[in-house]
Amino acid sequence: MNFSEIEKIEKQVEASEYEERSYYLPMFDEYIAKERRKEQQTKENPFVYFYSDVIAADILYDFQPVLGDRMYKDASEDAQTCLSICDEFRKLSGYNVAGWLQNALKFTDNIVLHYIQNVCREKPEKYDNAGIEKSRYIQLSGKQGDISVAGARLKELYDLRNRFEHRTKIHPDGTQELIRPQKNQARRIIVKLYPVALKKLLQTYKSI
Repeated sequence: MNFSEIEKIEKQVEASEYEERSYYLPMFDEYIAKERRKEQQTKENPFVYFYSDVIAADILYDFQPVLGDRMYKDASEDAQTCLSICDEFRKLSGYNVAGWLQNALKFTDNIVLHYIQNVCREKPEKYDNAGIEKSRYIQLSGKQGDISVAGARLKELYDLRNRFEHRTKIHPDGTQELIRPQKNQARRIIVKLYPVALKKLLQTYKSI
């Protein structure tokens, strides 16, 4: 909740009758306290807060000693960037999906790269007609179990991100047209696929 929303609620409470005010004020105070706790938790550990917020559950797993300090710090910074764009996954809007998705994929890339190189003891492969990032997802999707699902979903999300980046359509006569992105449709896809990817990554690490 931003400052203007809080200010609006405060004015509504102040303008209400005494009986209404005595009813709404404790609820308002409780909500403000909750928002402050959320803000503090976000600052203290953006990795855990972001992960838990997306999957709507406590992760109950400590990634830091597994990923190592440097990779965990990088992932935490990507998580913080996502949270600065939208502090609650369920409130993600069509207006900010492009920037959010770009950083959300960077967040998971830390885990994906660690899994390929440190868990599987493999070198990241390069597939035809796929860039470095997409190739990692393809590599994961070719494995067995939960990690395969995570790879497939991340590949779909990467393709979605590319549609935001590359929006030029070239007509037969050589003229070009900028394709307007379907932001609300993209939001629905992200809300459906990204939590699945994070859940499958988490289940994979918990089973190691």
